[in-house]
Amino acid sequence: MALKGSSIVSEATRAHVREIAEKIGYVPDPMLSALAKYRSPDKKQSYQGTLAWISASPKKESWDRITPYHEYYLGACEQAARLGYKIECIDLLQEQLSTQRLNSILAARGINGLLACPPHTYGQQIDLPWDAYHVVTFGYSIPEPNIHRVSSSHFRATKMVFEKLCEMGYHRIGFVFSEQVNIKTQEHCLSAYLCECQKTGMEHPPPLVQDPLDAEHFIAWHTRHQPDAVIVSSPLWEMLQSTAIDVPQQLGVASPMVPKHSPELCGIIEKCQEIGSAAVETLVHMIQHEDKGRPQTPRFILLEGQWNSGQTTRSQ
Repeated sequence: MALKGSSIVSEATRAHVREIAEKIGYVPDPMLSALAKYRSPDKKQSYQGTLAWISASPKKESWDRITPYHEYYLGACEQAARLGYKIECIDLLQEQLSTQRLNSILAARGINGLLACPPHTYGQQIDLPWDAYHVVTFGYSIPEPNIHRVSSSHFRATKMVFEKLCEMGYHRIGFVFSEQVNIKTQEHCLSAYLCECQKTGMEHPPPLVQDPLDAEHFIAWHTRHQPDAVIVSSPLWEMLQSTAIDVPQQLGVASPMVPKHSPELCGIIEKCQEIGSAAVETLVHMIQHEDKGRPQTPRFILLEGQWNSGQTTRSQ
């Protein structure tokens, strides 16, 4: 238990056991570990400890109302249970917690592993005692500190959407994104779009990336540049539906981040629950290896999504 970083064992004892293990040259046998998993594939792990899901939601805007974040959480809880952990939710803003109070709560509950939920707005300051805990976050909405992250592969997703649209016969593909989403994805979607345009030699409209971006802005851009298809950030699909443009007869629409509640939208469905699961796997590995604080070499784990044919495109 001590070598696995279990919070059931005190930190002082864990450190003492690790020190002895290092002195005698003990290294876990990976073959024995694999054999144990093979012999008991469905055996539930005994309780190892508790992890915290840390969020910072503005009033009346709980994080779990954002579909991807809720899916991250569900996947995280499922994987945590498989590994012998449970997850407790702590919202810094809703509960008005200072760093000192948060430390007290985590210490009292024996929690040293944190899953940092993305804030509503990119760059929103989340005051966490980063160096005292094992921390993993989702995506790029927390730019600092540069910690381990798990996310969808937005570049690959956009590249796949562009290629699929070309296969369908679209030849003037536009790019329409919320500026906030563009920033949150580190401009990976925009970069992939521009790379594909250059690679194919396609004449394309200037990307429309701004906030606010309403139906009036979109119609003016569409009328002026006449794309036959557009790649959109998922929040804009609802806005496009409010226009008089006939989709897919007049315009093909696809997204590299199709929401779970919009299966009619063509594009890539992000595997959000798998992202949550991968975050827990990463966090438990950090706990077992006492990998605390700001990492010298941050890891970025990217998961590829799945193509969804939807109903918003057609062969040309």
